[in-house]
Amino acid sequence: MRFVLIPFAICLLLYIRQENQYRFRAATALKLLLTMTLTVCLTVALVRDFSPVLLLAAVGMLLCAGGDFFLQYIRLDAAKFTKGILLFGLGQMCNITALSLLAPFHWCAAALLAALLALAVVLKTAGRWDTSVNDPWLTIYTVLVAATAAKSLSVAITCAGLSGGGLLGLGGALFFLSDMVLGIWNYQKNHILLADLNWLLYFAGQFLLCAGYIAAA
Repeated sequence: MRFVLIPFAICLLLYIRQENQYRFRAATALKLLLTMTLTVCLTVALVRDFSPVLLLAAVGMLLCAGGDFFLQYIRLDAAKFTKGILLFGLGQMCNITALSLLAPFHWCAAALLAALLALAVVLKTAGRWDTSVNDPWLTIYTVLVAATAAKSLSVAITCAGLSGGGLLGLGGALFFLSDMVLGIWNYQKNHILLADLNWLLYFAGQFLLCAGYIAAA
């Protein structure tokens, strides 16, 4: 993954630039290139050394690529945005299953899940987010992404000797935080800097998850 890091970072900066200049097609193409690059990395690792964990991670990343495409329509087409939510939700189910194969359930995962969901509820309530157009799917997805973050953090905490565990924990946490920032941007405060922060957190989280799976599997 270290050989991919610099090209990935450059592509991410180019993507954010296109988004800031409101170039929809160029931004969409670069966004898909970023996620598909991680999908290819996981697929190559899978071919070299098959494992159910890498298979689930690769499928999950591919589903997220589809979600990334439809997420481009977040304020343009509610139906397409909902499709993106569903694809991301399926991707999180792959993540949760893969992480569960790496480490058994631990009580701290439940505690972390409760804390993350409480944070989501506080942000939604305080910001008065109106998610009715995309519910119940958005609520279900929020639970799933919080579960991914909780499980990945639990793996990092309880499996100190697991190679890649720290990467998985940080990646899952950043993924969850990116969705919280996205919610603030979409439902509360429309500012381009919030969108930029969301993209940075999201792709950093995805990259770390990818690197963590490859190291751990």
